[in-house]
Amino acid sequence: MKHVYTLLFIFYTLLGFADGMHIKGVIKDMDSNHPVKDAAITVTFYSGLDAFGSTDSLGRYEITSKEEVPEGDYSIQIQAKNYYSVYGFIHVKKESFIEQRLKRKSTAPPELTAINTAPVKPVLEGYATNNLVFLIDISSSMNTAQKFPLLKESLKYLVNELRPTDRIAILTFSSNVKEVLPSTPVTQKELILKTIDGLSFGSTTQGGAALDIAYKTALRDFVTKGNNRIVLASDGLFTAGEKDYKKMEQVIQDGSEKNIALSVFCFGKNTEYVNGRLKKLTSTGHGNFATINNIDEAKLYMLEEAKAVKD
Repeated sequence: MKHVYTLLFIFYTLLGFADGMHIKGVIKDMDSNHPVKDAAITVTFYSGLDAFGSTDSLGRYEITSKEEVPEGDYSIQIQAKNYYSVYGFIHVKKESFIEQRLKRKSTAPPELTAINTAPVKPVLEGYATNNLVFLIDISSSMNTAQKFPLLKESLKYLVNELRPTDRIAILTFSSNVKEVLPSTPVTQKELILKTIDGLSFGSTTQGGAALDIAYKTALRDFVTKGNNRIVLASDGLFTAGEKDYKKMEQVIQDGSEKNIALSVFCFGKNTEYVNGRLKKLTSTGHGNFATINNIDEAKLYMLEEAKAVKD
């Protein structure tokens, strides 16, 4: 009887979408809020089953699928000239409206680049000294191609952009918290990169205790008038009941009062519930929240963390 009910559920779910699905949306520039024209959108329902669309001069697009697919989360890819590509997931139902924002790439006209003989300005010139503490989720759920490899590659990219006066610490957390790299000046770049390469996985994730230790680490090496910042890198799936969540909020609030910021990088697909809770934590911590799905996004957001405080 259980199998009969399951088959009936699938049948009626599919029946509800028998006349197709209609996806409407708009794509805008992340900074200017202007519409992005001629962006190509691909929604993949299943392997071999894709739907396509492109934006008009107002950044609008419509995609109609005649296939019988149930409501759910499906992958989306957005590409536009001079913008970073976006790879992620959207929740699709019979009538959907999706708004996305793209980050424009920094490009200089080739003719200007060719005749410019002045020394290249260091990327972090004019920004405060960094005291960065990376709190990295090494739970088993992070062990996918869309999560941990992106994290490690973007972190190594950031290290190569930091200055000798900047410092970085790395803590990992799963079933326990471990300081794999105490606060270390970037003059020891080889040691830092070797540590990043050596990061490996644990099991389940406990986020509350990890945050407490991360703030203590940031405070221990506090830089006056510097960028004292914790970056929590996770897929958002760490275990925390309401009581633990309130405790984390208090830890973050206390750290914020000591001028230590908290940013959260969420790798991979996440639910609106998870994202909402993490965004609230970064609001308390006066930091940034980013969902990362590709290496261009990861590098961009990593560098922004090092440029959070001006000299």
